[in-house]
Amino acid sequence: MPKKRKQPRKASRSNRAAASAESRPAEITLGGPVWPSKGWAFRRLIEVAQEGGRPYPALIPQAPGGYSPDFVPPLNAPRAPMQAGWYVRTDQAVPIYIWVYPVEFVAQDPDEMDLRRRGYALYRAHSACTHGRGDMAHATPDEIASWTPIVAPDPDVVRADRYGEAPSVYRTKVAGPLPHSMPNTIAVLDVDYARVSGKLLPEKWDIDVVGVLVVEPVAEDMAPGHGQWQQTAFHTLRDDTLSELPAILSTADLVLGHNLFDGDYRCLRTYTDRLDLEPLIAKSVDTLYAARQVLSGGFRKPAGLDLTSLARAHGLRDRAKQQSRTQAHRGIKSIADAEERWSFQSIADDCELTLELWLAIVESRCLQVTPPQADAPVVHPLDRQALSWFLKPPLSYDEYARRLAGHGTVYRLEGLAREESVARIHRAVDDQLRTGSALSSHGGRAYTQRCMAPIPEGGQCTSLVHDGRPYCREHRHKRLCRGNPALHETCEVLVQGEDAHCRWHRMTALYVAQGARIHEDFILELPLPGWDEVSEWGFDTGTMSFFARLYRNGTDYWEPPTIWLTGVSPDLYTTVDLCNAIARATSRPSREVAAALAADRATDD
Repeated sequence: MPKKRKQPRKASRSNRAAASAESRPAEITLGGPVWPSKGWAFRRLIEVAQEGGRPYPALIPQAPGGYSPDFVPPLNAPRAPMQAGWYVRTDQAVPIYIWVYPVEFVAQDPDEMDLRRRGYALYRAHSACTHGRGDMAHATPDEIASWTPIVAPDPDVVRADRYGEAPSVYRTKVAGPLPHSMPNTIAVLDVDYARVSGKLLPEKWDIDVVGVLVVEPVAEDMAPGHGQWQQTAFHTLRDDTLSELPAILSTADLVLGHNLFDGDYRCLRTYTDRLDLEPLIAKSVDTLYAARQVLSGGFRKPAGLDLTSLARAHGLRDRAKQQSRTQAHRGIKSIADAEERWSFQSIADDCELTLELWLAIVESRCLQVTPPQADAPVVHPLDRQALSWFLKPPLSYDEYARRLAGHGTVYRLEGLAREESVARIHRAVDDQLRTGSALSSHGGRAYTQRCMAPIPEGGQCTSLVHDGRPYCREHRHKRLCRGNPALHETCEVLVQGEDAHCRWHRMTALYVAQGARIHEDFILELPLPGWDEVSEWGFDTGTMSFFARLYRNGTDYWEPPTIWLTGVSPDLYTTVDLCNAIARATSRPSREVAAALAADRATDD
């Protein structure tokens, strides 16, 4: 029979009465936290709160009586993704002040550090309705980027120093003496990409994220010839927003990066349908390219010139990212693998470290490199010509294109596309197919799925198969019987051909109806309009059927359900049967009922 119903998710009558009083406005949150697919400790917190009748309060989008905000928060310079400090949200009925905790706050908590590496920053939100308390949750970098950084919140809502001194906006250390004609605005560019194919060919890599740190010199309290740069903007772009990159970089006097010419720009040049590299090349300085010119005239690639090694050789801080995205995520072949192994690596740290390295080289007028098997770095003094490699853009666009073609870094093809990359040509073909100017005579793959064969270690084969084939090449001729997954019953008998089960399990296996894919009991909320406060639905393996407990809004939730579809009468063996039964019992449209039954899948996505 169905499991015992948990305590209701609605506040008690006394709490509801107190919340409606004018002297005590209802609590307000950000609409509920976004919980990641991993991090079991935090999921357990939610379950304990629900079992104890203490649900997270829902957003009440109305200001408390008599509320008239007069405080205007002073805006701060933009911050990098997941950077700690105060933020404000003004898209709700009342301003919400958000404190994002620094990484040092969660350094001793393994679960929190795991979430931080996966890209979830811990924060606490305050509003005029929380009365000094706060709602703690997690946010992704994209969510934080939509908030406005501020110096301090409204002192009538929460003290600015409640969590200690707010982290300052990113600034470099004071450097000097500096060469003449230093740029006024510097844009530090870094591209994170995945080597999805063509391991040594950046033209075939996919862009993950592009980071642009914009800095300007601090004019106040600086001695003549000395300087300090502070952040004025930070931008993160995905491949679908690359068209914004030229406008962002157009305001910069100098575009700075590490491995721009041989890595980042070669990857970006396959996206010429969204951006034009020609104006960027003319004002770009690549610290890796400059270091190679100083050491070998650019004819060979000396070791020890990666960003991590150069920063260590110049006595700078350690680099936060120790592995490339491709190395860190190697072996991820499925969604389950990604949930276990994916980790967030902030691109802001590489931008900041590149700027600090460039300033250290320009200030000291020397390049320090640690050769392999050496204990100490070797100092290479920079004369005027060598220093110019770090201060002035070395290549025009035509020179850059000839350099790529001369080094064999692009495919030489006949016709107009002889200097284009294979990835760009494929992109153009895809555009022609999409617009209908070219038609493909080859049939596409019907669909792709994982091989259905179980493996001795447990679980399912991770290989992908196409065009409706059930098994990969390895398991096409010999594999284990699938047993009875509905009862978690395994089988060690080998089967061949297209059979998925041995003779015994073909005759005796008990399976749930197609489309249900249920292996255990479960209970989910039913957000059906008019019945959405505490109604539930689920599956009972005792009867091998679905069930639903329906409470009309406003009824006494401690009494038996208004409508109880037990799954026995009528029979509810499939979700279609359940949907039709709920629609008939509640007089709601079938489309609304189907959407309510699928609401948990929309949340998980």
